[in-house]
Formats: sequence, C-alpha cells, structure tokens
Amino acid sequence: MNPSQSKLERGFSLIEMAVVCAVLVIVLGAVFRVIGQAMQRSQAEQVKTDLTQEARAFVDEFERDFHQAGYPNCRMIMTPGAPANCPSDYTNVQVAQNGSVAAGLVLISNTEVVFEGDVDGDGVVDTVWYRLVDQNGNYPPSTTCPCTIQRSQLPKVDGVLPLAQPTLFSQELQNVVNSGVVVGSTPYGGGLAISGNTVWGATNTAYYAAITTFKDYPVFTAYDQNGAIIPLPLDLSTAAGQTNIPNVRSVRLTINLLANAVTGIDLKTNTRPVETLMGNVRLMNCGGQPCD
Repeated sequence: MNPSQSKLERGFSLIEMAVVCAVLVIVLGAVFRVIGQAMQRSQAEQVKTDLTQEARAFVDEFERDFHQAGYPNCRMIMTPGAPANCPSDYTNVQVAQNGSVAAGLVLISNTEVVFEGDVDGDGVVDTVWYRLVDQNGNYPPSTTCPCTIQRSQLPKVDGVLPLAQPTLFSQELQNVVNSGVVVGSTPYGGGLAISGNTVWGATNTAYYAAITTFKDYPVFTAYDQNGAIIPLPLDLSTAAGQTNIPNVRSVRLTINLLANAVTGIDLKTNTRPVETLMGNVRLMNCGGQPCD
C-alpha cells in the first residue's frame, strides 16, 4: 500500500472483513430463527383454526337439524280423531310408520341420536342419525379413538318404523376423542383410550387425557325441562323410552378434537393441538305440540 494514500482511501483489512461477516451471520441467524418460530406458531394456529371451523360447522348443522325434530307432527297431518290418541305420536305405531309424520326424537344415547323431521324445509320428512364410531369404524365404539361422528339423512319410508329406516352415512367429523358415558351422578366416565404415542414415547392417553373429561365426556347428553341429566340410552322400542323420551327438552353435543397425527403436529412443541366445542339445542316439538 502506498504510504502517501490517506486513511479514507484504504480498504478494509482481512480481520475487519471477518468481523463484519461474523456479525452479519449472527444477525441473520437471529432473524431466520424468529421467522422460523413465527412460521411454526402460524402453522399451529392454522391447525387450531381448521379444527374449530370443522367442528363449528358440524355443531351448527346438528343444532339446525334438531330444531326440526318432530315437525310436521301428527296434528298437522292426520285427520282429526284418526288416530284417537294423536298427538301421542311417540308410541302410536300408525303414526310412527306414516311417511308424512315426523315422530320426533326416537332414540338417544351418549353416542347416538336418531330423530325425524323436515330438516330441509322441503316438505319431506327425513330420518336423521348422528352416531360416534371408533377408530375401526365400529358402532357402538369399542376399540380406540380418535373416533368419528357420522351423519345420515334419508327421506322417511312410509310403512317403516323409525328405527328400521335405511341409513346412508355421507357426512362425518373426524379426530373426535371423547366417547364417555354418564355414570350415576357423574356426568362422564369410561371413554375409549386414545391410540398411539407422543414423539417422546408417552401414550397419547396418558398425555392428552391427563384431564379425565377430555376423553371421558359423552358426545350427547340429554336434559329435562329443569336442566337435570336424563339417564340414557332411551328409544321408542322400549317402555322406558316411550315414557321418558317425551321428558327430553334439550340435548348437548360435546366435541373434543385432537389434531391429525401427521399434518397437525405443532413443530415447536411436537404436540398435537386440541379444541373443544359444545352445542346446546332445545327440542321444539314434543308429542305433537310445542314443548313447554
């Protein structure tokens, strides 16, 4: 270097360049780390959003369907005095088999609900089934979850009793992990185990069901007009069902969801996001007339 050159004309030394490069690497590393964390959180939040939207849509549909249970009733369809016990269409076979009359709620358990009603507003009575099946597609659910809630809707066939109506389960909500039953005065219990393990080796049941109600809460719970839990199951083919189904005034649908084991993993925590949604819906038509 020419001694006559001023300091301003001189270049950077190798040491100075190395220091600058090191500082840049540190800064860029911190920036990329923050970006990576933000992307991971964004992915996790998107999984939660998707879970919520899917469950919310299913709960909303159940509420819309159930509001139409029992409509149109026998008083609207049958001629006066035929049958004589109209509007007691819960137990009358002639009414129950009439394809133009909705028998209302015909079966309810902690894992299944069956009812009849004009759910589309098209003047056609439909038989609607909601049921929980286990990971292997069994009903009643008996192996492991994540389980699936299935929905069937078909026009009511004239001359066929409600529980003998055909089904076509064409809609479903997956990754449901609660499958419990009401046990005495305890509103939950006995839910199926959650299959698989976490990435660090613990069972999914031990980790995700550390809070018992997460897997042991029932999908469907029935309440009377005073808000007391009604013991289930009940259906119209039994004397208990014929007596107690008219006492059902509302039903709660509870859905506990666990994100997919492949696409739903939180990349930061290596866990699967969970979401819980509930829907409470009142029965609008009881025994051929509006409920109290």
